[in-house]
Amino acid sequence: MSAKRIAFIGLFVSLLVVSAKISIPFVPVPMTLQSAVVLFFACYLGGVDSLIGVGLYIVLGLVGVPVFAGGGGFGYVVAPSFGFTLGFAASAAVCGFLYKSGDKLLRKITVVGLGTITVYVVGIVYFLLLKALYLGGDIDIWNILLTFWIMFIPSDIIKGAICVILLKRIPARGY
Repeated sequence: MSAKRIAFIGLFVSLLVVSAKISIPFVPVPMTLQSAVVLFFACYLGGVDSLIGVGLYIVLGLVGVPVFAGGGGFGYVVAPSFGFTLGFAASAAVCGFLYKSGDKLLRKITVVGLGTITVYVVGIVYFLLLKALYLGGDIDIWNILLTFWIMFIPSDIIKGAICVILLKRIPARGY
């Protein structure tokens, strides 16, 4: 692995940590810029390197380094937002393996949209499993969709648009 490749992965992890700390408090999960960072770097770095970056981020958080929006530590696996953190890995795979730097605008938008949807699918399914197996209580699908997805759609459209614009303007990686 080249030094340039390691540096790009390190930059990705660093920006992922910083973007987790810039958050708007929402219940039950905060709104952060993490999804935009994941979408951009997944498309820019590709599937393997972006998965390495998200994997490092998750490991750092689970061993206690306070990199997540809500801190860190192994107890974070029972936080409602942890499923979305796992969704970043799935999104990195989807975007990283589907995106090609010469893609047309519609394909860029489609890949970024699929990456965004992937975060939500994994996050919501994780929360449903967590609620059914650990937290208990009634499962109100409409309320879960409203709380975990629908209220975030406007910000996700903005983050996706910024990602697509950056991908159009920044040349393909050179390693």
